[in-house]
Amino acid sequence: MAQQGDAVSTVDSLNQTGVLKELRLDSADQHRIDTTHLYKKLKKKMDKHRLSRAVFEFLFRDPYSRTVSRTPTSPIDPNCAYEGKFIGNIQIQRLDPFGPRVTDTLRTPANWFEKAGNAMHRDTRESVIRKSLLFQHKYPFMASMISDNERILRLTPNLLDARIYAIPRKGSADTVDILVVTQDVWSINGSIDTDFQQNVGVNVDDLNFLGLGHEKAVGVSYNMSPHPYYHKPKGWSIQSLYRIPYIGKTFITGTLQYVNSWNQERYALVGQRNFLTPSMKYAGGLELSRNRIFVEVDPYVRDSTVFPVGYDYADIWLGRSFRTQWAGERTRMILAARVIGNRYWERPEVRSDTNQLYEHRWLNLYSIGFSTRNYLRDVLIYGFGRTEDVPYGSMVSFTTGMERREFGVRSYIGMKAAHGQYFQRFGYLLLSFNAGSYIHKGLWEQGVWRGEVNYFSRLLPVGTSQLRQFVHLRYTRGFGRFNGEYIDINNSNGIRGISNVGLRGQQSMVLNMETVLFTPLNILGFQIAIFGYVDLGWIGTSSREVVDTPLYQGYGIGIRLRNENLTFNTFQFRVGFYNGFSGLISPFRTEFSEIPRSRLTDFDISAPEVVPFGKIGIQQ
Repeated sequence: MAQQGDAVSTVDSLNQTGVLKELRLDSADQHRIDTTHLYKKLKKKMDKHRLSRAVFEFLFRDPYSRTVSRTPTSPIDPNCAYEGKFIGNIQIQRLDPFGPRVTDTLRTPANWFEKAGNAMHRDTRESVIRKSLLFQHKYPFMASMISDNERILRLTPNLLDARIYAIPRKGSADTVDILVVTQDVWSINGSIDTDFQQNVGVNVDDLNFLGLGHEKAVGVSYNMSPHPYYHKPKGWSIQSLYRIPYIGKTFITGTLQYVNSWNQERYALVGQRNFLTPSMKYAGGLELSRNRIFVEVDPYVRDSTVFPVGYDYADIWLGRSFRTQWAGERTRMILAARVIGNRYWERPEVRSDTNQLYEHRWLNLYSIGFSTRNYLRDVLIYGFGRTEDVPYGSMVSFTTGMERREFGVRSYIGMKAAHGQYFQRFGYLLLSFNAGSYIHKGLWEQGVWRGEVNYFSRLLPVGTSQLRQFVHLRYTRGFGRFNGEYIDINNSNGIRGISNVGLRGQQSMVLNMETVLFTPLNILGFQIAIFGYVDLGWIGTSSREVVDTPLYQGYGIGIRLRNENLTFNTFQFRVGFYNGFSGLISPFRTEFSEIPRSRLTDFDISAPEVVPFGKIGIQQ
């Protein structure tokens, strides 16, 4: 458990002495204040009778009590007042997963469940947190660096939240001390998977192995009888992964992976360093892997033919950012180069007009781009109360390159552009456009262009709950694609809850609208949200306008549960109604599933890449 000595009360004592009174409240902190008032109001009403009081204590848990006091929002970061001073002492304060918060370190666990969880948890080591800091003793203080470092800490999988506080040193006008407050998640996750007929499996994942912040995952399954359709053999399958978020102070993420199952065998070594902040000058990556997979000719046909494909894969890239003299402080020009190689040692027959997707190839890509990145803190977007960093800014990049294949050489050209803005009253709006194509003998090959609009509203109070509206519109069109390549609008690609062989083609348009009501209900730490959605999709060939194709529709309501202190996915139950589909036994469908936590699209530039199209079938 984390130490609860003098350091624990540091944030609260700073509030009492007035040091933190000038902290600017963003929408994340403001939501915590508003939620606290709602809880107090509801508790006062339900506290009048013994039964209602017992119900309140079981269902509700105010996760934001004793937060910072209400302060008018200021457009200026108060940390700018310390710009140019030198950093003095750096104190690390680590908090248990259950109970305290980075804005309320005196908050205590609510029940025996939370106390037991803290007792069994191993805290992230202080040395690990120090290695994730961008600054050191005697470094010049920069407000932007402090903000970026908070965000980097929140990106670390074993941490729930982080705040970095600047504390003026008494008697020293040129020195400011730093307090880094982090809170762990309860890092161990496990599951049992079975279909009660043929397969049973156990998965265990630890995001904070030995307190080092390393991820260690192992999954073991056993197939009790051969699969009647996919020729799945009887026997054991195993998959394992070991990931180090940051190796030393390099901010390089390293991963070792091994998979041995009926349809895949993989050995992989991966290293990655992204432009985590605009000030980072170098980024790059390396992946070396040996793979063998079983590919279905048609994944939508249950007795589809399955055949093996084996290949060695190598991928290396390097990027360099440059500060531009004519643009803002957080704008960078980025140059990058990448080499990708595939060498097949087991595959179907490949000819110049058959199974081109399995040709040996080397691809060289080069890109130039410009990126402007800033961030705001918010809550209740994809999370259920944890701090979420909302990126806003712009990026544009241009990519060119050359691919050498067995049956020829072709060039590639592509571009990406995106712009996002957070409007105080309107909400968040993101516009993006991607396009790219190979050029072979003067003809476009495997081309695609895609436009997207993403929007979510600001939080709207509805009684004791909070409501947010989401809208996602995207259009994709392929041109010069190989036989067997297609996109679809099934499930997460468009109409959730549907998997239909007819919903695929060369172009698509999808409109997803969702309304989420984040309630104050809390059962053993699991926050509850109610949602309703509308999914509309069109899919067709490139020879006709997509809006002239049939309209497929999905409507539904559901409930989601998530405990942000745990590493489990969000649990979801929904009921859907579908229209426009042929062959459905019933227009209604229900589903219980898990959904991973999503992240907002950033405006950084990383490895040059070919704009992806969709799924791939096989031509025999």
